[in-house]
Amino acid sequence: MFDLPPEVKDVMNRIDSLNLTAESPGGNFNMSILAIYFHQIPHKDIHLNWVNSTFDLKDDQYQEALGIIVAVPGFWLILTLLFFLIFFLSRCCDVNSKKKKKLTCCKCCLCLFTVISVAVIAVGMYGNFKTHQGMIKVQNSSSHIAQNIEELHRLTSQIDNGIVKDIHDNLNLSLNRATGPIIKEYSLVQVIADNVSEMRKECNSANSLIASIKSRIIDRTNFAQIDRLNLPEKEMIRTIFTWAMLASLLFVGMILICGICKHSRCLLILFSVLGLLSLVICWVLASIYIGFCVAVSDLCINPKPFVYKYLPRENPQLNYYLECDEQTTNIYAKEIEQILTHMEKIKQGYDKIQSDCKNKCTDLQFVQIMENVGKNYFTIHDKITSFKDKSNCQMVHQNFESTLGYTCKDVLEGVTLMLLSAAVTGLIFTLLVLCASHTWINIRYKRNKAMTGENNDETDPFLPPVSTSSTVSSSASNIKRASNNHPDIGGSSMRPSRYSHTPPQTPHFVPVPGYMANAPQLPTSSNGRSLSTKDEQLSFLTPPPSYEQVGQHGHPMHQPHHHPGLASVGPQYVGDIEMMRATQATKF
Repeated sequence: MFDLPPEVKDVMNRIDSLNLTAESPGGNFNMSILAIYFHQIPHKDIHLNWVNSTFDLKDDQYQEALGIIVAVPGFWLILTLLFFLIFFLSRCCDVNSKKKKKLTCCKCCLCLFTVISVAVIAVGMYGNFKTHQGMIKVQNSSSHIAQNIEELHRLTSQIDNGIVKDIHDNLNLSLNRATGPIIKEYSLVQVIADNVSEMRKECNSANSLIASIKSRIIDRTNFAQIDRLNLPEKEMIRTIFTWAMLASLLFVGMILICGICKHSRCLLILFSVLGLLSLVICWVLASIYIGFCVAVSDLCINPKPFVYKYLPRENPQLNYYLECDEQTTNIYAKEIEQILTHMEKIKQGYDKIQSDCKNKCTDLQFVQIMENVGKNYFTIHDKITSFKDKSNCQMVHQNFESTLGYTCKDVLEGVTLMLLSAAVTGLIFTLLVLCASHTWINIRYKRNKAMTGENNDETDPFLPPVSTSSTVSSSASNIKRASNNHPDIGGSSMRPSRYSHTPPQTPHFVPVPGYMANAPQLPTSSNGRSLSTKDEQLSFLTPPPSYEQVGQHGHPMHQPHHHPGLASVGPQYVGDIEMMRATQATKF
């Protein structure tokens, strides 16, 4: 199905050439040495009693022991999820910690283990490919066994029908036509009739032997059950599903790489969620794979009990095929020899009739019937010879050993690679989720400090922190400076207007060196001199108090005097302040 590049095939051949095979104690086929180790896993029931490790899926105790082995990765998954639950709860309680933590080490660990996880997942993909190739070989070899058994049944049916219909029925017709008027010499009528009768007896004997052989052949309904399992379709679905699972794990790893590169808290959180789901997938697959490996290893160590139980018919044919060797004789040889002897006698009777009727039989229909008997004889004889060759145990036994060999080596090694890949990927993803969760939690903590203003490095360096006491003191100082600079305001009353509101507080501003050289020309005071001192400049930059604040000094509702130096008190003065602020922001 899948065609790999030559370089990949060369690597696969080198791996397969490693000495990882052992001879099966239950057969003459080669199996992987991994089967011995998996078979040595303790088989115990729920009461911790030892269970027979012979493969038997119909045995309740064996199923219970196998279920306990399968549950081990599931138990580890539960412990892992409980650990993460405790970890996240503890991190929620520790979220307000003020200790600054660096994330460089976490990022390096994430990158390193992500690369390792990709390599491990690639091993799982190779194991899936190897398993698929092994399953194809198993299907081909097992189908050859079924085809061989089916061919034996087909040949016996054809031989039986040929003897009964093609020879025996024609002999009956020829006997009815063997009368005086169709033969010139009446003395040959009885001779031909006797030969035809003898040939009919030989046909009956051969037919009974064929029926006996047919009843002794392994029932093909057992192999029909295998065909109804639709193994090729199910294997294709399994392969595609495994590819999809492994590709999804790679996709989760790519999400982590993107989150590390972009320093994205959202991607890291997404990886943490998908990583937990990936953990579930990995350990569930590991449970399935370890159960399959143990069961297949038990089958490889001793396959015959399972075969005897799967084919419940007690007959010597099973031993004939399972224990076949070069010295084993064909169990159908005796019947086949007898059938061939009967067929030879039929041939002798046919030749004698042909020689007697060569010039003396006048009935052309009788002659045609006898010619059909001769043709059918050669056809049936060829089928009997073919049955003799295909009933030899060597072909079936070779396919049987090939099936076990592919199952116990190619399939078992491929599933073992997938088992290791799933287990190691689960452990690596545990570390990745742990480290990624630690990373995005600290990213959130750092941003929270920046938002609350606790980290002065991430705030505006030109603006000092604002507090309530500084605001109150600034307002009081502004009022005092306005009273000192403009004594007329304190003694006059202001009438309320639509501009009678308190301007927003202007933060303290400390000019940097060289600022006054580039600053715009400051306005002059009421007496004509420029505001050159530091206090006067700062008082100019500070907005005046509201009309209500001025009126609280004892001059309510008093119209202020129009003074040239105070022309900017009001909307125009506020506009000047806003212009100065814009100029300061542009300079910095």
